[in-house]
Amino acid sequence: MREFAAPRGRAFGPALSVLAMAVALAGCSSLTKSEPPPCPPVYILSDASHITKFRPGAGRDLTDVEVEAEIVGFKGECGYDAKGANVDLSVSLDLKRGPAAVSREATLSYFVAIPKFYPADEAKAVIAVPVVFPEGVDSFRITDEGVRMQIPLKNRELIDQYVIYLGFQTTADELEQNRRTKR
Repeated sequence: MREFAAPRGRAFGPALSVLAMAVALAGCSSLTKSEPPPCPPVYILSDASHITKFRPGAGRDLTDVEVEAEIVGFKGECGYDAKGANVDLSVSLDLKRGPAAVSREATLSYFVAIPKFYPADEAKAVIAVPVVFPEGVDSFRITDEGVRMQIPLKNRELIDQYVIYLGFQTTADELEQNRRTKR
C-alpha cells in the first residue's frame, strides 16, 4: 500500500472538469463518534482519464502508438480515527499495446490529488505503474491497489470539502492531444 498523507493547505481556485460523478464510498451524514461521516467524493478528470504514448519522433498517427491506457474505474473505502480519515483506493486501468511498441514493458503514471491542500507537495501523489504485456496479449485490464491517503480533519469538518481527483500524469503535449481527441 502506498501512503499519501495530505497536509493542510489552500484550495484550488477554478473548478476542474470531471468525467465521473462524485462517489460517496461509504458512510453516514454525521461527524459524531458513533456515526462516521461519508468518505470524500472521488472524480476521474476527463482531460487526464486516458493517455497515448507515442514512439520518439514527430509522428502522431496510429502507427506511432506504443501504448494507450484509460482509467476505467476505482473502488475505495474509508475509515476514521483520532487523526482524521484514512482512504484506500484501487484504480483500474485498461491497457493496449500499440503497433510501435518495441517492448512488452511500459511504465505509466497516474496521480491522486486533493486540491484542498494545494500548493503543498503532499496535495498530489504521482504513482508509477509498471506494466508487462504477457506474450500474445496486446490488451488487458489491471487494478492498482496501492493508494492509501490519510486526511487530517478538524472536529465537525465536512469531508466533502476534500475532493479526490484521479488522472494520468501527462506531459503538456499529451494533455493537448487528449483535449483534441476528447473521448
